[in-house]
Amino acid sequence: MKKRNLTLALLLSLLTCTVHASTPKEIKARFSQFKVGDKTICLDEFTYPDNQKMKSFENGFVVSKKNNVLTYQIVSMFLLGNDVTANVKAIVESRAGKNGLSTTFKQAFIDVSGMDRPEQAEAKAKLIREFEQMTSAKQDVLPYSAIVLNDQGYVITTVETNGTSVSECFVTPYKTPTKE
Repeated sequence: MKKRNLTLALLLSLLTCTVHASTPKEIKARFSQFKVGDKTICLDEFTYPDNQKMKSFENGFVVSKKNNVLTYQIVSMFLLGNDVTANVKAIVESRAGKNGLSTTFKQAFIDVSGMDRPEQAEAKAKLIREFEQMTSAKQDVLPYSAIVLNDQGYVITTVETNGTSVSECFVTPYKTPTKE
């Protein structure tokens, strides 16, 4: 437990030394700059209380934009062991609110690979149900204080009851093809 707190303190101090804390106004301004076609790639690391880690990555792009709402399509891969992955393909709506960003899964398809033996069927079904619950549950508002903007995109740090998540996201703006 102490080692995890020390690691988190070092990580947070590193983040605050290299970039300044982003204000809600700055975050909303960046949010409003997204355009249809902009892509995001997020590299995530979730650390459980026992210091075990789960890595995942997400590839997405904006498919619709209305006022303070972005709708984007994502493909996420959760690495659950050497041979087990959970893949989530979804349509997600993100809304910039007064205190933070809220996220709603509009559609989600979940696939688990690497658990194909008959004796793993029950564990695989349980895992799929857990991901279904995650995508169908009302999502908490991500406070603006958990988001730090940088030149490449943003970093999100959240501390939850079952662990700590650090997501580093890179944003690639849509480029229109040049005419020759």
